[in-house]
Amino acid sequence: MKRVIDHLIIYVGAAAVSALSVIQVQEGILPQAAGIIVYVLAAVLLAAACICLYQDLRKGVIERIVLSIKKTSFGARFLEDYTYRTILTTMPSFVINVAYTVYNGVIGIMNQSAWFITMAAYYSLLGIMRYYAVNTERKTSRMEDEKLIRKKQLSVIRTDGFLLLLLNLALSGVVLLTIAKGTAKTHSDIIVISIAAYTFYKITMAVLNMVKVRKMQSPILITIRNIGVADALVSLLTLQATMLASFRETSSVDPNRMNGITGLAVCILIAALGVSMICYASKRKES
Repeated sequence: MKRVIDHLIIYVGAAAVSALSVIQVQEGILPQAAGIIVYVLAAVLLAAACICLYQDLRKGVIERIVLSIKKTSFGARFLEDYTYRTILTTMPSFVINVAYTVYNGVIGIMNQSAWFITMAAYYSLLGIMRYYAVNTERKTSRMEDEKLIRKKQLSVIRTDGFLLLLLNLALSGVVLLTIAKGTAKTHSDIIVISIAAYTFYKITMAVLNMVKVRKMQSPILITIRNIGVADALVSLLTLQATMLASFRETSSVDPNRMNGITGLAVCILIAALGVSMICYASKRKES
């Protein structure tokens, strides 16, 4: 047991110090000497974490950790109930949406910036959609009338489908402002690579999860996963704008044209998701 705890401490420490090192590269919040210490510590802990992971995979420690988690009622439900796990893991995304909405809204009003106000509108819609889906699932989980449950679930997927179409208006504003005013932020190579890695991971998981819930035919899960796909697509658009802005000097690509083309494609895909959700609700309501 002590070995398991030690390895968990190393994993958490490596993740925390790595995150701090990325923040240090981007923001420079620590003095130079302290920053060097953080980088060295991150390298050491990441190497130790890799060694621990190799050992755990060989000796089946991870399987034992999973079995230990399953012994608790919360852990068993989290690992075995896909719907419960999806709802629970959606809450952090909702909190992030609220934080981004407040941040962009305050900055936009203080600086009279159309860009930040538009981003605040985008994140607020995303947060509303996620909250509506999660809150409805929480309420219906206590109901026993299957027809009423189904009715409320179909109402969620239809309403969020319309909100996705409304979200496209905010997204169109973001694309137009990016092209017209060049509002994309520039970052260092390391930060851009980190953002790219996370974005492609986000897109891969969003698509896999969407395919999975399609087979389960749960309106709430389909809604949440479609929102995740829309969020991932916008992240892809943001990544492209960031890369074009950061590597402008070494690239011959016209950033306005590329952002316009990708922005149009993302808007079409998100609109398609919204329409598919509305059609899904209509067909299931009639059947």
